Amino acid sequence: MSVELADEPTPSARIRSREELADYLLEIGATLAACGCPSYRLEDVIRLIADVEGHRADPFALPTGLFLRVTARDGGGPQVQRMTRVSDWGVDLARLTLVDEVFNDVVDRRSTIEAARARIREIVARPPEFSPAIVFAATTAVSGASAVFFKGGALEVLVAAIVGAVIAGSRLALSTRVRGGALDPGVAAGTSRRNARRLLSDFFGGLFAASCAWLAIVLWPEARPEVIVPAGAIALFPGMTFTTGVAEVAQKNVVAGGARLIESAVTLLLILFGVALIAGLGEVVGVEMPSWLAKTSLPGLPIGWQVLALLVSSVGFGAVFQVPKRWLWTTFASSATGWIVADVALHFRLPGHVAAFCAALSVCMFANALARWTNRPAQLFQLPGMMLLVPGSFGFLSLSEFLETKDALMGTQRGFTMALVGAALVIGVLVANVLVPSRKLL
Repeated sequence: MSVELADEPTPSARIRSREELADYLLEIGATLAACGCPSYRLEDVIRLIADVEGHRADPFALPTGLFLRVTARDGGGPQVQRMTRVSDWGVDLARLTLVDEVFNDVVDRRSTIEAARARIREIVARPPEFSPAIVFAATTAVSGASAVFFKGGALEVLVAAIVGAVIAGSRLALSTRVRGGALDPGVAAGTSRRNARRLLSDFFGGLFAASCAWLAIVLWPEARPEVIVPAGAIALFPGMTFTTGVAEVAQKNVVAGGARLIESAVTLLLILFGVALIAGLGEVVGVEMPSWLAKTSLPGLPIGWQVLALLVSSVGFGAVFQVPKRWLWTTFASSATGWIVADVALHFRLPGHVAAFCAALSVCMFANALARWTNRPAQLFQLPGMMLLVPGSFGFLSLSEFLETKDALMGTQRGFTMALVGAALVIGVLVANVLVPSRKLL
């Protein structure tokens, strides 16, 4: 009896172990959230790790924070509760991949929790895969390439690239004072001002895009503002945020999904108000502003230019999302898969939402198969390919119809199209996860 009591951990040891586990789960959860992991995947990871460690975790993840409760498996005993605020977040697939390796090592008993926490801190502190200068160039290139997909010509590509460069430069200026997830003393007092500037960047991005469109049509009457504005501001459109929000609502993460949907709506409104301000100033001074809504069908550039634009945009999105360099080739393969499937579907005159479903299904099946082969997170191969399919521009055009033409019917139709395409993308992802599961939570 005395031997059994000696081998049995004391209650205080169990509490301390549970607290250490809670701290580890909170740290890995906050890191995943900052790297762009959807809330429902993040919660699944936390539950799995806690279960492997012999405990039960009840996480509640939001885009801006994480709440956590750790108990015994039967729910009894002392409870450990933790919460943290996620103030800076984005998409960093290189860090996400490294964090995936850390929690896999812990689950497989190749690493202790203490060693895992030290590795996570090293991951957070490491420099990004691509420098800010490369991200700036990639964002500029993506804006120019997007003009090709909006059926613009060489002039629209040039002006859209200029707009994209200015927007990328402004974002770079806002982020230079934040390094490694920590704020220096001078910035800590100005966090609210920095957040305000981040919001204003969307407004000024729309304003600058509309100004460039107006200037371009003054200098070159053949310029197409309906191409320049959405292509130049493509980096601002919250298409992926909207699609992730729909996915989270579909997974019953209603609060997190609703927050992302509201965020995407506010972003679109800020961009549109920047455009509307230019139009309003034009009416005051008696200068006719250009329309940013397509009035006629555009021929677009030949297929060779479209393939080049596909290559540039896919690699550009890879740099923006910090895809590890050794996997950068997969961004083109993933994007090409979605682009070809969508183009073939539209060639056979399938509705846009059906084409989006087929493209998302093919991209995610490809990503999941690659994830099984490489033992890497499926998001690494899925996200760049999905970027050419997200419906952010539909939301902008929907609001534009209300503003420019006062056509409530057309505006509502475009808004419904955006929602339908977003739902089609989410269903495509869910079906792909059933047909070709990735064997990994991330």
